[in-house]
Amino acid sequence: MKKILCISGLLFLLTPTLSAKIDLDSLFNELDSKIKHNDIYIELKDLRIDDLKAEKKKTNNTPQQLYAINQSLYKEYKSYISDSAISYLNRNLDIAYSLKDQYKINETSITLSNLFVALGMYLEASKLMGDVKKEYFDNQQRIEYYSTYRYLYSGLRLYSQNMRNKDEYWKMSHAYMDTLFMIAPPNSEEYLRIKETKLRENGKIAEALEINDRRLELTKIGTTDYAFVTFHRSLLYRQIKDLDSEKKYLILSAISDIQSAIKDNASIPILANMLMQEGDVDRAYAYVRFSLENINDYNTRVRSSEILNIQTIIDKAYQQKNEEQKQKLRFFLIVISLLSVLLIISICYVYKQMRKGVTISKRLKESNLALNTLNQKLHNINIELQQTNSDVSEANQIKEEYIGYFLGECLKYIDKLDAFRKMVNKKIQDKQVENLYKLTKDNILKEEELKELFTNFDTIFLHLFPDFIEKFNSLLLDEEHIILKKDEVLNTEFRIYALIRLGINDSNKIASFLGYSVNTIYNYRAKVKNKAKIAREDFEWAVRRIGTFRK
Repeated sequence: MKKILCISGLLFLLTPTLSAKIDLDSLFNELDSKIKHNDIYIELKDLRIDDLKAEKKKTNNTPQQLYAINQSLYKEYKSYISDSAISYLNRNLDIAYSLKDQYKINETSITLSNLFVALGMYLEASKLMGDVKKEYFDNQQRIEYYSTYRYLYSGLRLYSQNMRNKDEYWKMSHAYMDTLFMIAPPNSEEYLRIKETKLRENGKIAEALEINDRRLELTKIGTTDYAFVTFHRSLLYRQIKDLDSEKKYLILSAISDIQSAIKDNASIPILANMLMQEGDVDRAYAYVRFSLENINDYNTRVRSSEILNIQTIIDKAYQQKNEEQKQKLRFFLIVISLLSVLLIISICYVYKQMRKGVTISKRLKESNLALNTLNQKLHNINIELQQTNSDVSEANQIKEEYIGYFLGECLKYIDKLDAFRKMVNKKIQDKQVENLYKLTKDNILKEEELKELFTNFDTIFLHLFPDFIEKFNSLLLDEEHIILKKDEVLNTEFRIYALIRLGINDSNKIASFLGYSVNTIYNYRAKVKNKAKIAREDFEWAVRRIGTFRK
């Protein structure tokens, strides 16, 4: 788990037109970065799979538990490695038959058929669906059953060469779509997806976009569902020829595909094809190569044929561009050669003129270089001294504030101890031993003192750094800001980083002060770093620079 958290850490106006262009450029840059660091998301996926496999190896797993683990492994492999996904579903089918559990047989058969359709294995999918027994369905399984048949006939229509068959498959697909539209819950993803498809086919794009907005609200950025819905949104913009918006949502879909370690994706090849048509051959070539590598790992002939067709076109354009660049290079080499000859003649002439002043020039150059080096060193030393003086001054003032505060607190505690001594003495004199025992039996006194200590610590810290909470939250993602409860001055996360701001970086010392274990402090620190909008390794350095110190 710690390894996953570490890797995760290595893990967005002149005119409206210009603004849209800048937005697309930043999205392209983010996609390029995600592709470059794709290995991080692959490793996270492999770690999750390894955890599930380790869980499966336990000898005391029941068939039902093995079925659930296999189902989880299938979900991890579904869009990652198709062969493994099929293997785990087949194992579940064996378990379901051994248990004679028709519901599980139906569930696994429908899921496996759906995967076969995605892989272009239409005959296998059709045969498996024929073995499903509908009398055991609940409503959800009935929806999945009709949805798989709709998916099957849509795929057959897309790849069939016979126009008569295409029309028949189209009718069957729409018949199952109409059935789904009647039985799916009105606010479900299935219902909304079908409604959006119908509106898109009828050319009602504005209404379809409203439905897509509702679907997006049901998803989260960086997930498979988000990639799926944004891809559908790009289809809507394609229909109205809004190319910038189409590219935007294809990029968002592709980014979520990479973050989810999905190797079966349609967004990047389409995006590559668009870029190739616009003349951005280098980026198109990089995208299609990345997509082809993924799809080879995933192992599906359907997507492979699509990508290979696009790659062939892009390869030709790429080769043509390289040839044009070679011709330009030859021309420039000839020009440079001619200029080089002229330059040699000029150098010989200038050399003769400068020969007399070489010695003086050399000495002046050495002197200037030495002076510049010395000035730079002095400048760097001055900057370091200024920063050091500033840090020392601030540290001294913080120490003065806290020393004064803690001296006062010590006097208070001495008075409290004396009062407690007198009270204990009096109760002993009055022979109230039982009452005294009850008083000292629990930790209420300690908890109250700790609460007062933390309250005083929070108050004096915010007195010293009044803008700490605001500046700290500014380092976090907008949706991850830490919100204090009604009566809180600071909470645990803020206290940990308040101590770090004061120069206490050792987790052992922080844990000792706050009364937590060291592991708890490590977890708190890692959790907050994962919410940062800046680089994870720079976060605590930025916290130590927070604040306008109140002198």
